[in-house]
Amino acid sequence: MHTVICHIRRNPALLGVLLLVLLAGCLPKERPGNDDQGVGKTDLRYVSAADLSGIKVGYCGPSMIAPYYVALETIVKRSVQHYGMQYYMADGQEDVAKQVAAIEDLLSKGIDVLILNPLDPKAAVPVVNRAVQQGVRVFIVDSMIDDAATYISSVVANNTMNGEKLGLWLAENSSNELKIAIISGNQGNPVGREKRLGFVRGLADGQLHKQAKTNFSIVAHGWGQWNNNGGLKAMEDILVAHPYVNVLLAENDAMAIGALKTIREMGKEQQITVLGFDGQKEAYELIKAGTFAATAQNSPKILGEMVVQIAVKYLNNEEGIEKTNYTPSVLISGNNVDEFYDPEALF
Repeated sequence: MHTVICHIRRNPALLGVLLLVLLAGCLPKERPGNDDQGVGKTDLRYVSAADLSGIKVGYCGPSMIAPYYVALETIVKRSVQHYGMQYYMADGQEDVAKQVAAIEDLLSKGIDVLILNPLDPKAAVPVVNRAVQQGVRVFIVDSMIDDAATYISSVVANNTMNGEKLGLWLAENSSNELKIAIISGNQGNPVGREKRLGFVRGLADGQLHKQAKTNFSIVAHGWGQWNNNGGLKAMEDILVAHPYVNVLLAENDAMAIGALKTIREMGKEQQITVLGFDGQKEAYELIKAGTFAATAQNSPKILGEMVVQIAVKYLNNEEGIEKTNYTPSVLISGNNVDEFYDPEALF
């Protein structure tokens, strides 16, 4: 113990790394749910025995700006209509108060089912619970909501595991000292928190296994609001203040792609390893071109189809519906991108 303390006194940066590792170790363990086997094959093969033509389904997401949210809404709409149900959509417009108002608008239309991608885990709790009191069945998709909300089931990516996979990949594929910048979506979002802390845990664990020490520091953090322009602007600020950054972790591919424009303009394309989340088609194209290192799958197609299919099963009085359902955790890099790239994909 005396030796460890001496090392920390001589090298204060080591204390920061140790604190990050301890923090990551406090993360909740992977919660039980569906395993990856077969989840990716969800394709609406479930046949409803009940006539659902009279069912009104409302969907509300955080915004309709980011390509990911546009694709998710499109898939939810197609899936709802596949089962003959009526579809209504309301836009959260990237504002907590506006999303609450959008949900209330859906309730005024007499919906029977609410599918919600909450912008904030706590802000929507009161309106969700009012919906349930009115007899609306509530399902959560993509982002988690606070446990105080009464809902039937949720479908999410295992964001902590996706982050770990990216961190482990970086540890395996790098040997230099890493100066990392992180671009997050919006403050208070639990999905972003799971992603970045999972990444730190995976990177620390991977480096410890590989070289018996850690060799990275997180030198900058910005907010990109989940879209290209936000990522571009955040990266401009980061590189002005920290021109030595050699790794970027963006919490979605849209922000990473925007940031990559800044990286190119500043002539740092060969210097910076770019990592993202979601598995956006454009990110796959950049991976194939060698300018984007890796991403982790969070497919809006799988999410949208799964949440609607679970809702339909519930309406058919199926038993055994899990409270939390995970989509597969998959890392995509140059080694396997051709298996996932589809030029005709929505996202």
